[in-house]
Amino acid sequence: MKHPIVLLLAAGGILFAAPAAERTAWQWEAPLEVVNAGMVRLDVPPPVLDAARADLGDMRVVSPAGVETPYLVEVPVRRGGGARDAVGFKMVLSGRSTVIEAASGTVEEIEAIHLVSPAREFLKAVGVEGRKGGGEWQSLAASEVIFRQSGGAERMRLPVPAGQWDGLRVTMDDGRTQAVPFTGLRVIAVAEAPPSVEHPILLGTREEVSGQTRLTLDFGGRNLHVAELRFAIPDAIFSRACSLAFSTPTADGGTRMEVCAQGTLYRVAGDGGVSAEELVMPVYRRLPVRYVVATFRNGDSPPLAITGAKLRCYPTVMAFHAGQAGTWQVLTGNPGAKAPDYDLSPLRGVLAAAGGQRLVPGPLRAKADYQTAPPLPGVEPAGVDIGLTDWTRRRALDSVSAGVIGIELDALTLAGCRLDLGDLRLVQNNRQIPYLVKPGTVMRDLKPTMMTVPQDPKRPSLARWKISLPVDGLPAVDLTARSSAPMFSRRFVATFERKDDLGNTWTENAGAANWTKSGGGDVPLVLNLGGQRLPRTLVLETDHGDNPPIPVGEVAVRFAAPSITAKLTDSAPLFLYYGNAKAAPPQYDLRLVRDELLAADQQPARLGEEEMLRPDPRRPGAVDAGSPWLWLALGGVVVVLLGIVAKLLPRAAEN
Repeated sequence: MKHPIVLLLAAGGILFAAPAAERTAWQWEAPLEVVNAGMVRLDVPPPVLDAARADLGDMRVVSPAGVETPYLVEVPVRRGGGARDAVGFKMVLSGRSTVIEAASGTVEEIEAIHLVSPAREFLKAVGVEGRKGGGEWQSLAASEVIFRQSGGAERMRLPVPAGQWDGLRVTMDDGRTQAVPFTGLRVIAVAEAPPSVEHPILLGTREEVSGQTRLTLDFGGRNLHVAELRFAIPDAIFSRACSLAFSTPTADGGTRMEVCAQGTLYRVAGDGGVSAEELVMPVYRRLPVRYVVATFRNGDSPPLAITGAKLRCYPTVMAFHAGQAGTWQVLTGNPGAKAPDYDLSPLRGVLAAAGGQRLVPGPLRAKADYQTAPPLPGVEPAGVDIGLTDWTRRRALDSVSAGVIGIELDALTLAGCRLDLGDLRLVQNNRQIPYLVKPGTVMRDLKPTMMTVPQDPKRPSLARWKISLPVDGLPAVDLTARSSAPMFSRRFVATFERKDDLGNTWTENAGAANWTKSGGGDVPLVLNLGGQRLPRTLVLETDHGDNPPIPVGEVAVRFAAPSITAKLTDSAPLFLYYGNAKAAPPQYDLRLVRDELLAADQQPARLGEEEMLRPDPRRPGAVDAGSPWLWLALGGVVVVLLGIVAKLLPRAAEN
């Protein structure tokens, strides 16, 4: 009789399998020869992983009949290895040794012990013994080393042969160094590690920068599930903090370094030639990149002679039920594919024990029918006609074509539109094009010009700088500045002038902040502006008091740059309209596919020169005649008032 899980997956293949569909958007395929129908555990080779997305969500298993078949990627699980406090901890000084005794307090097999000490820096040769019941002590580790360094490196974990030990005894040699206190001992149960395989890697470029060694490692492909990385370092004695990091894209189109592992590598020597080393960096995660940078912090020590490295990886295994024998296909290489949801997760535990034939697909090859998938083929955003007489500004977009576009709003556009962006309209062929707004998580710098204001003779300690921005009305996040002076403490204030319709002026504070440098590092001034609109001209000032003046330069104003995303169906001229205080925010059905649209590949669209369509009533010098009914009403009020005044005046005496 077949295993129940096999029967369940066989039924699941009917329930979950998708009908044959257009698969020209997949770029790669690997053939898989299934000799007998039944459970299959597919070892995914590195070339297939390298062609897939980071989440493996574009991988598909297709039967000889062209039917998509559900699968589950097995997750390696490390079981056991838990630590617990030993029972009856006792420490005594015996001659020139420190002796610790304790009971393991567990019937589980243990593979290591961990010593607990508050001491900050030491190096000790150690021997470990164990016994069962009331039997004789047996040597478990005769030549081990424990240590702790002031820089944070330490070795307090000691491996022992796996077994059940009722009693444990640890002896530290204090013959050459002062005894140190110990406050506890922990026992570590045997861990069940998932199987791993060795994967070759290459050492790439090496840089020595500011007391650090940066070594690029070539894994040969992406998406490997890395267990650990072992370095080959021939140096006799060393201790280095080490980190592994890779470059990952950010929302603004740039990159940042993401740390995936960190620790301390060392080789130390104790008395009598006893030594210990740690050359392995545990990772335990899937890495979506091919190149990883290892950074060794050398401080004042010479760089290490790193001669090689070895990688151990967990195999990526796909489990599925093959309903028939024949040539199956594994598809990959479709960045726009939606990750499948086969509802097989509840079967993950029993699936690993279900067994099945272990297969490896053939070489990866390009699909002959591959075609670039159109973005969001099921979404055809429809626009409606729009009257544009109330909009005051517009900008053409350069060389747009059909597809998904992204438009980052620059300082000029943000200064001319409303703060809520509700007056933005994309217009093509006199019709609105629906769009989505991606909030301004990207920060951009605007470089203003800066000029020193002549000193006021009445206040010689006051320093002022005139800051001129290229746009009027920019909603700014903050203002930053730098100074070459090594040590100072000042309070800086930014102000600007306001003017009403009658020409009256007054001064407003834009923001204030304390700026202190104590001689170390480049500490900039950061003055929070809170997103308020700024005029073209600001004044930055500080009072030096009885101190000498400090130079101020490298001023920048930061603003949040939101973007809008839309799908176009043709390449007709496209315009962005804005500058309408009365417009209601648009409501587009496109928000129903927000995640899919924002995840699609976007072609950047550049904004052209700004066109002024009519005077903006918000801006100085703009003339707004107002409604004719308003003027008619005002005229009537004037006539009535003149009649009342005429009646109140005394009549001239009659001759």
